Amino acid sequence: MPRPVAVVFLVVLLMMSSSAFGAYVNIEANTVEKTGDIIEAIGDVHVKGEDMSLDADYIFYNGFTGDLWASGNCHLIEARGEMNATVLYYNTIRKDVHISDGSILIYKGPVKISGRDITRYGPDLYTGRDVEYTTCLGSPPAWSIKARFLSIPVEGYASARDVRFVLDNMPVLYSPYFMYPAKLKRQSGLLFPEYGHSDRKGYSLSIPLYFATSRSTDFTITPDYLSRRGLLLAGEFRYRPSYTTDGEIYLEAIRDKKGGEKQDWGILDKVPTDRWFLKARQTGVNLKWDINLVSDEDYLNDIGTLYKGKISSDWEGTSTRYLEDLVSRAEWTKSEDGFTLGIYGQWKQDLTVKGDDKTIQELPTIMARMAQRDIPYTPIECSADIESTRFYTEKWVRGLKDYAHVEFTLPVNLRQYLTIRPWIDEIYRDTDFTRRCNAFDDNRYKEHWQARGVSFSTTLYSKRTRSGWYHQVVPSVSFEYKSRYNGNYDASDASDIYPYLISGDAWSKEHDMLLSIANYIRDSKGKAVLEFDVDRTYSYITKDWGLVNTTFIFSPNDWFSLEHRNSFGRASMRPYATQEHWTTINLKDSRGDKLSFSEEYNRQDTNSTELNLSMNLLKGFSATLDARYDHVKHRYEYFRNGIKYTSQCWSVTLLREVESSDETYPRNSTIYLTVNFLGLGDVIKTSH
Repeated sequence: MPRPVAVVFLVVLLMMSSSAFGAYVNIEANTVEKTGDIIEAIGDVHVKGEDMSLDADYIFYNGFTGDLWASGNCHLIEARGEMNATVLYYNTIRKDVHISDGSILIYKGPVKISGRDITRYGPDLYTGRDVEYTTCLGSPPAWSIKARFLSIPVEGYASARDVRFVLDNMPVLYSPYFMYPAKLKRQSGLLFPEYGHSDRKGYSLSIPLYFATSRSTDFTITPDYLSRRGLLLAGEFRYRPSYTTDGEIYLEAIRDKKGGEKQDWGILDKVPTDRWFLKARQTGVNLKWDINLVSDEDYLNDIGTLYKGKISSDWEGTSTRYLEDLVSRAEWTKSEDGFTLGIYGQWKQDLTVKGDDKTIQELPTIMARMAQRDIPYTPIECSADIESTRFYTEKWVRGLKDYAHVEFTLPVNLRQYLTIRPWIDEIYRDTDFTRRCNAFDDNRYKEHWQARGVSFSTTLYSKRTRSGWYHQVVPSVSFEYKSRYNGNYDASDASDIYPYLISGDAWSKEHDMLLSIANYIRDSKGKAVLEFDVDRTYSYITKDWGLVNTTFIFSPNDWFSLEHRNSFGRASMRPYATQEHWTTINLKDSRGDKLSFSEEYNRQDTNSTELNLSMNLLKGFSATLDARYDHVKHRYEYFRNGIKYTSQCWSVTLLREVESSDETYPRNSTIYLTVNFLGLGDVIKTSH
């Protein structure tokens, strides 16, 4: 059926029964011949099915069996991938495929398989001879696995014979047999081993065993042999029941070979000690917790931990060697229509003392809170909260604390120029000791406090410039008074004795005036380009002014910001001096380079400098530097630097971390090397 013009369009529509084919197939070509269920098409062939399309120079199609043979510049596209080949066979019913001198690209991954002969049985099993497997799309690929024979069951384990591992067309490793995971989803199996060395643990070798227990849970068991300590076993269970909720339970334990000392008939002998570390975390729901516990206060110094995440919500960027405590928290809260009910607790494990006998635990605290709301038929607003806490330590005191607070306020706006906010607080608290061990004179203490005050504030605006910028000034003055009900202003009153046990217990009498003024330079969109605030407090009790607090923030654009805070006032032997200040500078650019520099000073005990740098270098290289130097102790609290190379499908990271030294421990440096291949994960992960 030749075309009379340059291109003649012919469409042959084959309608098969649902049992045999179940879909329409359109075939377009320069020449199409049909005999019964057999179709032969030549020249610029386009085949369109319900879930596939094929371009080729020639096709032969059996509409009854669904077999399709194609040759010459074959290009097949499916929902999950595409294929290129010189010769191609495809079955439209079973989805079997065989290609010669071609390649298969699986979108999810991605995964690319190319070679002389490749066969797919159904949608999930690939086999081939003289083939190459890679997750890289470049040419040549940055890494690949070449094999004489390869079998890849998708969502299973791939096996290969006569294998060469190739980096940029250069063979670097040979194996007569190789097995690796070829799953597009998480799968169970052995992960790549990790090797390391440290002075405390000696040489270490760990081989993680991973179990994908379901779509939303997994479990990892990691035996780690420590040459100086023994065999450490770690287990981690992770779960994510919903998109917003996730959690984990991590436990590691060791029978320490160094152990402790046992005296037997006057002879000291070393005995193994059972030691462990526990981490449990859940976020994203009404019930949350963050549990961090160790068997003894020296565990993190002696053993460290294999845990890769954050040890405590209070720990950030500090070596576990210098942690002073581990904080565990749990809470359940429910809020609705401005009312909140909560039950929470806190356990703080002191790592600086033996036995942990002076750490206050709060288990549990029951809390109810009402957010500020209008009292019906009045202009008055009210808020309130009440809580009760059971507290105790192992060997010191145990008791019950109650707290109640209610606040009434009457905000008044005099047109748009002046806002007046008078308020009054009624506060009650008591402590009832169930066990006090002669720590206090009485078993029960109770107090009724009252706080009241008033604030005046206004806002002034300048005229806008031609570019729309303007100056905003917000001056305010407030008066506040707080004391025991019918009490006095004497700060040394003997009747003021109250047990200070939990953070926030140390209340003090106040009779203050606070003066403040805030200045803003805003652009046409209202963004604060420059902010300068000053405030100072005068105490009518001590008849003296407090520190002058200033804040300066300059953020003219997206790539630069400067922030400085300073507090200065009277000091011994000089009329005025800076008591503390804090400064930070941030720079970033469109490439992703970031620089942050900050310094912190407190006249009592702090003088430190911190630097954070992240820079993208040339051709995939990037460098990082994080350091914090303590000028009081004359040591680095931490120092980390590293370099990373990243390509489309693999990366190499080299990091160096230095832990600071003190009078007990010498300086310790650790070097980390990680090699990651897309699709294979971390194939090398070691530390020394």
